[in-house]
Amino acid sequence: MGIMTGSAGPADARLQSVLRRLDAGEPVTLAVIGGSITACGAAGLPRERGWAAQVATWLARRGRVRLIDAGLSGTDSAVAAQRVKPHVLDAAPDLVIVEFGIDDHWLDPQVRRSSYEGLLRQLLAAPRPPAIVTLQLAQQGNQARDAVEGQLRLAAHYGLTSIDFGRWMQRCVDTGQARWEGSYDAPACPNERGHDAIAQAVIDMLQAHLQASRATQPDALAAPLYGQDHEFVHSIAGDALEPWRNHGFTRGGAIHPEWAALPGGQRPGWTTTADDAEASFLVWGSQIALFHAASGHGRDLEAWVDDGPPVTVHGDLAGRAGPLAWCYTVIGRGLEPGAHLLNVRVKRDAHAGSGRPANFLAVMAAGLSPPALRAQQPGDFEATTALDATPGWRLVRASDPGLRHVGRIDATRPDTPLLAWSGSEIRARFSGTRLALRLEALQAASFHTVEVDGRRHVLALHGSGIHDWRLREPLPPGTHELRIVKRTEGSMAQARWHGLLLDADAQLLEPPPERALRLEFYGDSITAGACNGDLGEDQYDDLSTHDGTRAYGAVVAERLGADYVGIAVSGIGITRTWDELLMPQVWDRVSPHADAPVAPVGLRLPDAVLVNLGQNDHGFPASLGEPFASDFAQRYLAFVRGLRQRYPQARLVLMIGGMSAWKEQPALEPALAETARQLRAEGDRRVWTYRFEALAPAHPRIDVHALMADELERFLRAEVLP
Repeated sequence: MGIMTGSAGPADARLQSVLRRLDAGEPVTLAVIGGSITACGAAGLPRERGWAAQVATWLARRGRVRLIDAGLSGTDSAVAAQRVKPHVLDAAPDLVIVEFGIDDHWLDPQVRRSSYEGLLRQLLAAPRPPAIVTLQLAQQGNQARDAVEGQLRLAAHYGLTSIDFGRWMQRCVDTGQARWEGSYDAPACPNERGHDAIAQAVIDMLQAHLQASRATQPDALAAPLYGQDHEFVHSIAGDALEPWRNHGFTRGGAIHPEWAALPGGQRPGWTTTADDAEASFLVWGSQIALFHAASGHGRDLEAWVDDGPPVTVHGDLAGRAGPLAWCYTVIGRGLEPGAHLLNVRVKRDAHAGSGRPANFLAVMAAGLSPPALRAQQPGDFEATTALDATPGWRLVRASDPGLRHVGRIDATRPDTPLLAWSGSEIRARFSGTRLALRLEALQAASFHTVEVDGRRHVLALHGSGIHDWRLREPLPPGTHELRIVKRTEGSMAQARWHGLLLDADAQLLEPPPERALRLEFYGDSITAGACNGDLGEDQYDDLSTHDGTRAYGAVVAERLGADYVGIAVSGIGITRTWDELLMPQVWDRVSPHADAPVAPVGLRLPDAVLVNLGQNDHGFPASLGEPFASDFAQRYLAFVRGLRQRYPQARLVLMIGGMSAWKEQPALEPALAETARQLRAEGDRRVWTYRFEALAPAHPRIDVHALMADELERFLRAEVLP
């Protein structure tokens, strides 16, 4: 065919270095990653006759070469971003060729831009970055180039060598050196002659680099074009893919035979033939996807993240008689980059009762960037100052009666009330197309959930001082409903609330009504939601993963349509504490400080008061090898009497659980039971006890909180609230 290079851009310094080292007698590792063409599955060829093996053979004429073939039939760059580390980077390659020009054509365009870039960035950010060549294969006739053009743009952006095989092949066709029809057995499947042509295009590029002048290596990694979500990924599969709730799914289903042969192998996922099968999983990331198989005899699933809309996961490909199709289906995107609950169930369809299997193999998450990187990225809100001094804006002060405050909020300074306890909430209704919040950070980073018309946004208050936090996206015209809820517990961070900023002609409307039920919770880190979004071990450096709005008490309140008040401090107890304060010192205060003012009882009293304490009364002394306090029961009773005195008509629920103290310390449950017995003996019939069955060895994550909420909701509905 002659020498025709498809290489774009100047010579690549890293690639030239690899070729020089090979000529100098140093061993070189070549890795290829791609879809079925790289795996030779599309052509039915043995791998030693595929394009990658031919390139390795040509290089081996110059020196010692080891080939790592990480081709995987039926997969795209979204899956490759998940597997590039174990299948490629762990082999410390010197040269990597990336091939996804055809397979990415069927991938969601928004996903494929991010996933292909994330794959490249993972390679470029390796401790010892390899030389990278992007190989853009094409279907017969060089058509459907959307994915190819996007990949070429990314390769140019990062200064990488790219081989546009479609154009290379078309030049060969135009000069009579080749025929498309002779090189493909199907539109997307090059045959043996096609593999020969692909290998020749790569070899042409390598020869051109051998002859080129020495290039200069770029100084730094370029800024991302489409974001960094797929640079930071996490795949949950095998034993790690364990549901926290499951009905009808069992281990099994097809596994990808080529993946099973790659480093690390592959374990079965979950399968079912039941019409009503449903399972839930704890996952992390800003994009959540399922990796699954589809066939002509499979069945569809549907899945959703948190309370998002269901997405069909196609397992039924009508009429498909060939091999399984392997699919990456996005279930949730644009999520807060933290912990989420993924729900999967069999889709109700015409195959009910057929016994057809429905299955999935892995959960693939993207967007798990480190906290330091997230802090540099623009969030949903932009910090500014004195917006009300700008034409077109006006300030609605925090004391305005059109703003409803829920929870224990310190209104000693009415125009700037203190938000301390997690769960403290402001609600409003307004018109207009813009929104900003004026808040003053008083301590470390304080995180808030800002819900506008049901859509959640995250507001992170960093630093100190007063700022106006403007919502970046405009709102549609009309009436909007707003909820601002403090997530971070009061012992970690506090803030002062100064008011709303709206369009100058916007109206603050009658606020949403109070909810019919009001629940008030007293507890420790479990009730505060500490670490409930952490991936891995408990940590307190990044408070974005500590979310009081997703703790069991707040979840139960939301399910029951109740207003929520949360009085909770990490490490606190009745007799012992990991910090300085005991609950009897701060339970009735406006903030978790012993010198804080006592909160007024207020006009709206709780219908039920729920207490979950005792974990630290056992855990802290046990960590020091000290005994459990002999007077715990007496002091617990005194604390509950104080609650009863403050709220004489409230239902009292004395709880224990969420962690393991009640199993390890046999004196805890009897103390609760004795407190309830004494109160009932005195004529108090509005007191109950409850022990949670759901628990975690460390701080419970949101899956355990969901199980706790399930239990408590059932108990309250059946025993306490009728």
